[in-house]
Amino acid sequence: MELNRRDFLKGAVVTGALAAGGALAGCAPAAKEGNAANGTAAAPAEGAASEYLTAASATQKWAFEIPPEPITDIAETVEADVVVVGAGTAGLVTAYSALQQGLDVVVVTASSIPISRGGSNNAIYSKQMEKEGFPRQDPYFILKEMAENSNNVDQRKWYRYYHNSEEAMNWMIDIMEGAGFQTGIERTSNMVEDSLFYQAPAAHGWINAENQAVGMTQPFVVNTLSEKIQAEGGRVLFKNIGRQLVRGGVPNGTTGRVTGIVCEREDGSFAQYNGTRAVVLATGDFSSNRDMMAKYAPQALDMVADEVYDTVDYDKEFVFGGLFPGDGQRMGLWVGAAWQKTFPCAPMGATINAGTTPNAYQNFWGLLVNRDGQRFMNEYCSNILGGRAQTLQPGGESFALWDVNYSNLPDWYPGQGGYGILEKLAPEQVVELWEDSVASGAYIKGDTLEEVLEQVGLPVEETIATIERYNELCEAKEDTDFFKRPENLFPIKTPPFYANKAAGTPGLLTILGGLRTDDNMRVCDADDHPIEGLYNVGTMVGDFYSGFYTFQVEGVNYGACCLTFGYLTGKFIAENE
Repeated sequence: MELNRRDFLKGAVVTGALAAGGALAGCAPAAKEGNAANGTAAAPAEGAASEYLTAASATQKWAFEIPPEPITDIAETVEADVVVVGAGTAGLVTAYSALQQGLDVVVVTASSIPISRGGSNNAIYSKQMEKEGFPRQDPYFILKEMAENSNNVDQRKWYRYYHNSEEAMNWMIDIMEGAGFQTGIERTSNMVEDSLFYQAPAAHGWINAENQAVGMTQPFVVNTLSEKIQAEGGRVLFKNIGRQLVRGGVPNGTTGRVTGIVCEREDGSFAQYNGTRAVVLATGDFSSNRDMMAKYAPQALDMVADEVYDTVDYDKEFVFGGLFPGDGQRMGLWVGAAWQKTFPCAPMGATINAGTTPNAYQNFWGLLVNRDGQRFMNEYCSNILGGRAQTLQPGGESFALWDVNYSNLPDWYPGQGGYGILEKLAPEQVVELWEDSVASGAYIKGDTLEEVLEQVGLPVEETIATIERYNELCEAKEDTDFFKRPENLFPIKTPPFYANKAAGTPGLLTILGGLRTDDNMRVCDADDHPIEGLYNVGTMVGDFYSGFYTFQVEGVNYGACCLTFGYLTGKFIAENE
């Protein structure tokens, strides 16, 4: 795919919407009738007062937790040392790591292609960071991220990532550069280092001459891994939908060792794939399963449209508004796995964000007001965390206001390009991008503030008073209202003036978390004991996140849950199973 400069920068606006997305859903929403193929039929209510929830009725099992009848009509049995379920980054990394340890590996996946989205892969340090002069990330960044997750996470996993990510990343760099790609470090939010919202430059991606967007090239990774697995003796079998795990020799068994999985093939027949050493689940999230969302991520339930809940598409990549139906999580529950302890599961995205930003990871740093024309936050923060404050405003509406001089803000690098790759924009180029957004209807432009405020739908008198107050703070270089840094106080005085409104359904990318998992990626039961032979990696790893995915450790889901944990899990199975 070849991108010209204008298309690349416009794409940056879209990827910046990754920081778009989530008002809180109402408590205890009534589940709609589910999709039987998804295993999401609504559980029957109890008693005469079934139209209301009670403490007793709220604890009953959901339909998706009840295992279906075991599948016994097996057309073919396939043997391997390790069966990996899912061909995303985590599954393919695990498979290739195990293959390099001399194990016979088969990957079964419901998709018809290797699956990925985005492309930011964090590491604490790497040979590429050393080459570009970036320092090793201090443990403070991990401590800060855990604190931003309310410390409601499994710290063992975070520090296992900290101690092992350099080795895993250097391994991946060798693979990708050996395949002809160039390694880049993605630009961060450009915030000052003493800010709580500073991001260390540590997100890796791989590019070629045609695609230079470091943070959006994960397809290069999964396609390369899939090709190498098959070229070196492993098997990747597409259109094999995992239906039931085999435990104790029985599909949906609840005692003994997990030894295989029953998959439904494209022709409707069933094959059983046996892993004598391990079965590794890497099936992604559950955001397109209405009932699972209602139970485990109710704050994001209404961020997914009915048509997404009512259909299944295993080939989804970079899309907002719901991904996968939670196949791996449900299969784990059916054989006795416990759910993670952290509640609710953390959404990625799930905010709305108004305004124009110099970088995909920044919040708008000018003046933000709500629908009443009132300022409501310190705007100097990162995109997702700033977006959370915006999403909570009255009516779920946020408005950004700025003037032409905002283009003089230093370091305009829109997009997800890398250091030394993405060019800095001059002020006139920034204004040119704004004009494109005005032409598309995304931004409002006018020669007077009154004109702009009327067009964007704000109360003129109240908002003018807010702007005047804000300009006074800018002139004084002291924000005594919300304490924004003096160098980030930008007055609104010079026409033309601009405005942008953010509203509507927050842009949900995925839901993080799932089965209870120890620090070796072994799936655990309700007593926190590992279930023999069963592992999971990637998005579905339990208790790694809490609250909302912050993007503060840029690319940590790929870097930790997919790359580092996948790499270590392949080696762990070879050494311990």
